[in-house]
Amino acid sequence: MWEKFFTDFSFMENPELSDLRQMAKKDEIPNRYGIPVYHSKIKSRSAKFTEYHYEITPDLETLFQEVFQHYQSRKWIKVERNIGQSPENLFRQLYIVPSEYARLAFMMTHNNFDPVGQKDPDIYIAAFPDWPDRRILVFPNLHFTMILGSDYYGESKMAGLRMAMHIMREERGGIGLHAGSKIYRVKNAQGQLTERGALIFGLSGTGKTTISVNSHNLVAPEGVEILQDDINMLTTKGNSYGTEKNFYVKTDSVSSTPELQDACLAEDAILENVYVSPEGEIDFDNMSISTNGRAVINRRRIPNTSDRIDLPQVNFFLFNTRRYDIPPVGKLTGPAQAAAFFMLGESTITSADDPTRVGETTRVVGFDPFIINKPEKSGNRLYEILSNHPIDVYIVNTGKIGGLDGIKITPEVTLKIVENIARGTIKWQYNEDLGYEIPVEVPGLDLSQFDPYKIYGKEEYKNMMEALRNDRRKHLQQFPDLYDQIKESI
Repeated sequence: MWEKFFTDFSFMENPELSDLRQMAKKDEIPNRYGIPVYHSKIKSRSAKFTEYHYEITPDLETLFQEVFQHYQSRKWIKVERNIGQSPENLFRQLYIVPSEYARLAFMMTHNNFDPVGQKDPDIYIAAFPDWPDRRILVFPNLHFTMILGSDYYGESKMAGLRMAMHIMREERGGIGLHAGSKIYRVKNAQGQLTERGALIFGLSGTGKTTISVNSHNLVAPEGVEILQDDINMLTTKGNSYGTEKNFYVKTDSVSSTPELQDACLAEDAILENVYVSPEGEIDFDNMSISTNGRAVINRRRIPNTSDRIDLPQVNFFLFNTRRYDIPPVGKLTGPAQAAAFFMLGESTITSADDPTRVGETTRVVGFDPFIINKPEKSGNRLYEILSNHPIDVYIVNTGKIGGLDGIKITPEVTLKIVENIARGTIKWQYNEDLGYEIPVEVPGLDLSQFDPYKIYGKEEYKNMMEALRNDRRKHLQQFPDLYDQIKESI
C-alpha cells in the first residue's frame, strides 16, 4: 500500500528552484534582504514521536489507507535528489509533499544534488505536514519514512540522511557518521607541507561547526578545505564520502561567525524559524521564534570550500565534548578505546537543553541521534575500520576545567590545539588516571591553567576519574553485542 503514495497522487515532478520559490511565496516572512524566511508550526525534530517498524501490521495498513484517502485529491510535488556526489556511493532519494508545502520541497531541492543519470530510488520519504497526529514512521527494511504532522524541514532532511546511514552500515559495509569534514594543508613537525583529513564529531554546543568552518588563520601555502558540516560516510578503505550539496546550519551563533553569517544573509539562503523584526531586520540572536533557528546556505559562499565534498583519506577524528573535569585535549590509545568513546558519546547538558540540569553528563552513541537499531553494530564497525587504518582519535574538551564556574576553554585555545594536532607537533604522555595520553607541550600554548591536578588536587582528581571510569564501564555494559575489547579498553 505504501508504494501508492509515490505513484497514485497527482504530481508536479522536479520543479525548478525558481518555481518552487514562487509556489512557496505565500509563506515568506518579508525582510529587507529579500530572502525566503519561513516559520514552521513544528520547530524541531520529533524524536519522541519517532517509531521504527520492521513489518507492516494491519493497523499500519489501515493508517496508510486513511492517509491515502485523505490526501488523494490534493496536488503534490515529487522531488528526486541525490544524497552524495560520488558515483561510487550515491543514494537516490524520492521525496513527496503536498504542494501547499512547497517550501519544504524548495529547501530539499536546494540542499541536495541533482539526480544525474538513471538510478532506481534507494530512499523514499512521504511528508504529510498537516496530518492531525504527529508520528514519524521509519521502515528500515523498506527504506521508507512517513512523516505525519510535522512541517519542520529538518525532519524531512534527516529522514533521508538517517536512512542513508542505515543503508551504509547494513548494505554497503561502511558506517554513516554525524560529523563534519575538512582537509588541513599544513607544515608538519619536519617542516614538510602535508595534507591531513579530519572528521569532527560533537553534539550541538560543543564547537563542531566552529572547528569545521574555521581557517585557523593559516596563510598560503598552508590552508584548509571545508567539505561537509553534518553527515559523512566512512568506508572500509579509510576514505569518507560527503552527502549534501549545501549546509543546513543552526543560526543561534552565526552572528559571532562572520563566515556563516554572510552566507546566511546571501540571496540564495533559505531561513527557517529565524526572527524578523516589524521593520524587516533579520536578528539571529533573537530566540523568540525558536532556539532552533536554521538556514540552508550555499556552501560555496563559505570561504575555503570547493566543489568536492569527499575526503580522500581520513587521518584523524575529533570527538568534541563539553565537560568540566578533563583537560582540553587527549589522545586515545587505539581502535578499541576510540570505539568505546564513540559508544559513550559524552558531553554535558547545556542551558539550551535543560536549565535545571546544566553540567550533568549526557551520552548519545556516536554523538548521533539518528542511528537505527543496535547502535553497538556501529561501534563494532568503527573498531573494524580503525583497526585497518592509521586514524588517530582525540577527545577535545570545549567546556571548562573546575566545574560550572571553572576556567573556560576558549575557542582560540581549542583551535590552536586542533591546528597542532593537524601538524603533529604536540608532545604526549600517557596519564593513568584518564587512561589516555594528554599533552606535555603544545607549541604556542600554555595549558598549565587548565591542569585539573592543580584545580582539584591530585588525590581528589584521581578519585573523580576512577568514579568516571566505573560509570563509563557500566554504561558500555548495556550493549551486549559490543566487542569485549571495546568494553575492556576503558
